Amino acid sequence: MGDAGVDAVAVDLDPLRRPAGLRDIGSYERLCAVPWHRRLAAVATGMAAATVAVAAGVWAASVSGLLAQAPVIAVVVVGYAALGAWAFIWWTTELGRRVKLASFAWANGWAYADVLEHTRRPGSAFTRVLRGRERAVVASDDPRLPFELGRHFSLPRGRDEAATVQRPFAFVELPLPRRVPNIVLRNRGRSIIPSLGFGLGNARLELEGGFAKRFLLFAPEGYQEDALYIFTPDLMARVLDLGSSAEIELSGDRLFVYLPHRTRFDRPDTMAAVLVLAEELHRRFAARTERYRDDRATPGGPSVALRGQRLAGGGVPLAGIAATAGVVLLSTAVTWFGVWGAPLLFG
Repeated sequence: MGDAGVDAVAVDLDPLRRPAGLRDIGSYERLCAVPWHRRLAAVATGMAAATVAVAAGVWAASVSGLLAQAPVIAVVVVGYAALGAWAFIWWTTELGRRVKLASFAWANGWAYADVLEHTRRPGSAFTRVLRGRERAVVASDDPRLPFELGRHFSLPRGRDEAATVQRPFAFVELPLPRRVPNIVLRNRGRSIIPSLGFGLGNARLELEGGFAKRFLLFAPEGYQEDALYIFTPDLMARVLDLGSSAEIELSGDRLFVYLPHRTRFDRPDTMAAVLVLAEELHRRFAARTERYRDDRATPGGPSVALRGQRLAGGGVPLAGIAATAGVVLLSTAVTWFGVWGAPLLFG
């Protein structure tokens, strides 16, 4: 590989350095079988947003008296042109980033998916979401660097699913040689994992030194020693060096690295840093977990006892609480207006 850091696997980052042209975008849509109605929906959404914005602008201009000085048609044309240009640039920019990621994956012999619907990964950030969608997923089955990465979005439908709303996030999934307890390394700065309620029925381990300022470690009650056996001080030091804005979760035989949604996998330096992080975490955690054994497990049963398989409480996303509160407040306002407000205004 031409970039230092990932020397266990030769990785070609050149596709990420080249801009994506219109021909590349067309080829991408054909190869990924992007349905025509998705493009139509994007254009229709942009036009609808432009219509609403222009109508609001014309109304504001009429109220302020500006329409007496400027023709309505000129205002509408300029507004549509500006908003249409912005929508087209945003859409092509996002699509261009996915095109670069696809070219990068294919150049390295890895798999790529433009979109994955309703994925059910075992991590806490995924299990709270009833309907999820993943975009621009890159997957490698190379035993030296096995991983999957992408961006995850929650898609709640209706009031009943408002509590499952989770902020979008980027993720990296790595395999582990053995099943281990559910352990979460939570970032104090900005938590991605829905961790409200993790303190109930779970062990919260206070870390030492610089780790304590950045991270909190949660493990099922009774599994404190197991967590400290896996998260050794030297491993924590590398986590702090490599991914100070990340969060880590061990769930079953999987390790999840959660990153902010704004993480730009399409940038060569970001992708190189993520692959360095993935390679080192895979190697270090494999070394710490390959001999792990849960003495509480029943002989002949699961390798991890039921108590250690999942943190108590499961965590609640703050975005879900906000969405639920918003729905409740809106319902209350509508009810109040129907019972008392409307009679006062129109009675």
